Amino acid sequence: MSIERQGDLFDPERMEQEGLFDEQLPLPLPAIAAPEPFRTIVKRDGREESFSKHKIALAIYKAAQQTGGQDYDLAENLASAVTLYLTKRLGSQPPTVDQVHDAVERVLIHMSHVKTALAYARYRDRRARVRRLREGDMRMLLTELKEAREERDALRGRSEALMVRTSADTLAEWNREKIVEALVRETGLEDSAALMIALEVEQQIETARITTLTTALVRELVDAKLVEHGLDEYTVRHRRLGVPLYDAERIIRGVTPETAGLDPSGTDRVLARMVKKEYAFAQIFSTPVTEAHLRGELHIHDVEQPDRLFYTEHTLLPILQQGFMAPGASQSAGPPKRADELLAQLLKTADTYQTMFSQPPLWSALNVYFAPFLQDWSETDIGRFAQMLVYEFAYRALVHSSSGEGIELCWNVPEPLRDVSIPGAEKTFGECLRTARQFAWAILDVLIRHGEEGVLLSTPAIHIALEPGVFQTPEGDAFLNHAAQAAAHRRHVHFLFERGDARSAHPSAIQQITLNLPRAAYQHSKEADLFRELTRLVDLAAMAHQEKRDFLEGLADGAAPQARPLSLLGAHGAASSISDAPCLVAVEGLNECVQFLMNAELHQGEESEKMGKRILVHLQEQCTLYGERLGLHLVLAQNNDPAISRRFALLDIYEYPKTAHTVIKVVEANRDPRYTTGVRCNPARPLNPMERARIEGLFHACLGFGAQSELPLPFENTSTESISDFLKLIARQTTNHRLAFI
Repeated sequence: MSIERQGDLFDPERMEQEGLFDEQLPLPLPAIAAPEPFRTIVKRDGREESFSKHKIALAIYKAAQQTGGQDYDLAENLASAVTLYLTKRLGSQPPTVDQVHDAVERVLIHMSHVKTALAYARYRDRRARVRRLREGDMRMLLTELKEAREERDALRGRSEALMVRTSADTLAEWNREKIVEALVRETGLEDSAALMIALEVEQQIETARITTLTTALVRELVDAKLVEHGLDEYTVRHRRLGVPLYDAERIIRGVTPETAGLDPSGTDRVLARMVKKEYAFAQIFSTPVTEAHLRGELHIHDVEQPDRLFYTEHTLLPILQQGFMAPGASQSAGPPKRADELLAQLLKTADTYQTMFSQPPLWSALNVYFAPFLQDWSETDIGRFAQMLVYEFAYRALVHSSSGEGIELCWNVPEPLRDVSIPGAEKTFGECLRTARQFAWAILDVLIRHGEEGVLLSTPAIHIALEPGVFQTPEGDAFLNHAAQAAAHRRHVHFLFERGDARSAHPSAIQQITLNLPRAAYQHSKEADLFRELTRLVDLAAMAHQEKRDFLEGLADGAAPQARPLSLLGAHGAASSISDAPCLVAVEGLNECVQFLMNAELHQGEESEKMGKRILVHLQEQCTLYGERLGLHLVLAQNNDPAISRRFALLDIYEYPKTAHTVIKVVEANRDPRYTTGVRCNPARPLNPMERARIEGLFHACLGFGAQSELPLPFENTSTESISDFLKLIARQTTNHRLAFI
C-alpha cells in the first residue's frame, strides 16, 4: 500500500483533529465545516455500539497486507479520512455498517489505493456470504436430505446406519453435530453457518450412497464446501495435515531420494518432517512469507523442523560448574570430577540438545575445558583419551546418521576463561595452558594418523582458532604446521582468523532465511530499484523471523515449563533467551547478482567488488532498521549450503529462462545448475588462491555470521609448510574470517 503525499500531512497543530485530510482528500465533499465526530455505529440488527476508528484502520491494514502493504500508520491515516468523509456526509447521524464499508472502498479508490480497495471488497464479499449462509433457510436442505435418505433405503431394501472410521481406529455412527462442533472449535465459524455446512455435506454423502466413511474424507468434503462458499480463511484453519498415500508408500519402501538406505526409524523421521513442514506453512508463517519461499525469492532453512532453533555453539563451562541436568529430572548429575565423566556428560548434553537445533553444534574451546582434568597425565595417556574422544564423536555421527558436529581447538586460552576455575580444580584455565595445548596436539595426531592410513573420519569437524598469539612464537608456528598437516590429510579443517569481530558473539541462532540475490537483479537491473527490492526481501525475512520467534517462545514458556518441548532451552548456557537470540538473514549468489548488473563477476574488477560491497552494506543497514522496528536481532549472514544454490538456480531457470542462463553456472560432473554459494567467487575460474581469499574477505567484513571461504588444495602432496605460510598471509594481508580446504 503506497501513497504519494503532497505537502506535510503531519502539521503538529492539527495532529489530533479529524479534519487532517481536508486538503488532501479528492472526494466530492460538501463545503461545510466538519461536525463533531459521531460516537456510535448502527449494526445490521439495529443495535448501536461504540464507533471505533481503530477497527477501520485494522480492516484496511489487513486488506493492504494481501497486496504486500505493511504500513499500519498509513492505514490509521486512511481510517481518519474515512471518518472525515462520513462525518461530512452524515453529520452527527451515526453511520450503518454498510455505510462504513462503502466509505472505506470509496476513500481507498479516490486516494489511489485501488489494489487495497479490491482486497477489501473481496473480504467484504466473504463476510456477506457467511451472513447469507447463516441466515439461509434450512428447511429446504432438510427436505432434500430426507428424500435422499428414503431413496437410499428403498434401493437397499432396509435402513442401514452410516458409519465413520475415526482417527482412533474405531467405527462410529454418523452424527452431523460432530462436524458442527469441529468447525466451531477449530475455525471459529458461527454455529448456524457450521450447521448449514454439515447439512450440505450430509446431503452429498446421502446422494452418493456411501455406507462407510473415514474422518479424512469427511474433512475433505467439509473443506470443499467451505471453499464453495468462499470461506477461505476458515478452510485454512480446518486444513488436515498429512501425506498422500502414494508418497507415504514410497517413503516407507525407501525408494525416494531422501529415504534411500534408511531404516524404519529413518523413514519415521522423513514422514514426520513432511507433516511438520505443512504445519509450518499453514500455521507459523504468513501467506506472503510462504509464497516467497515457494517462489524462490527466499529460502526458509529447515522449514521441516519448525520447532527447533537453527544453530548453537556449546560451552562446557555450565556442565563443569553445575553438572548435567537430564530432561524431566529434578536433580543434576553433579559437576564431573574426572575427564571420562566430563566426556560422558558432554555426550549426554549433545543428545539432549540435538533434538532442539537443526544444525550440528560446535563445542567451543574444547581442549581448554578438558585441560584441568588432564593435569599431570602422561603424553601417552593424553593421546589415548584424545583417540577415545574422536571415536565417540565419530560413533555418534554413525548412529544418528548425521555429520558435521564440530570441536574448536585453541592454542591459547580465550581471554574470558584465563582467570576462571572450576569446582575441585586447583588451577585456573589459564594455568592449565600447557595441558590444553598438549590435548589439542593429540587430537590432531589422531586425525593425521587416520588420514595417513586412508581412514577419513567425517566427524568431528575441526575448527582451529588462529588468534594473533599463534603467529608470535616458535611453538605457535609448530602448532600451525601440525594443523596444516591435518588439513592436508583430512580436508575440511576450518581455520578461524580472530580479528576482534570475527568470532561470533552469539552462541545460538533462531533461524536462517536466505535471500535470492540473482532473482532480485533479474527483476530490477537499476541499482535504486534493486535496493528497493532487497528492502522488500529483508522485510519478508524479518516477518518470517518474528513469526518463528513467537512460535518458539510458546514452546519454551508457559504455566508448566517443564512440560514444554523446549523447556531445557537455555539450561547449561546452550542458548540465550529466544527473544535475544539472533535471526540470520543470509545472502546467496552475490557473484551472479553482480555479474548480471555489471556484466562482470566479482573477481573481474574493482567496480564489481564495489557493487558487491554496496549490496551487502545496504542489506546490513536494512537488517539493523527492521531489527530495531520489530525488536529482533537481525544479523546479515552467508549461506553455505550448496543445495540452496541449486534450488534457487533451478527455480530461476524456469521463471526467467531468457535471463538466468546468462549467469547461472553448470557443474560439469552432473550438469547441475548452480549459483556461486554465498559471497564466494566463482570456483570454476582459475583464480589465484590468495586473490580469491582477499576478494571474499572484503565481503566477510559486512557479515556477522557464517562468513567462510573454501579453497581447494592445488596438489595432493601439498607440503604442510606451504599451507602454514599461506594461512599466515591470509591472516596478515586479508580481512578473511574463516577458511576451509576442500
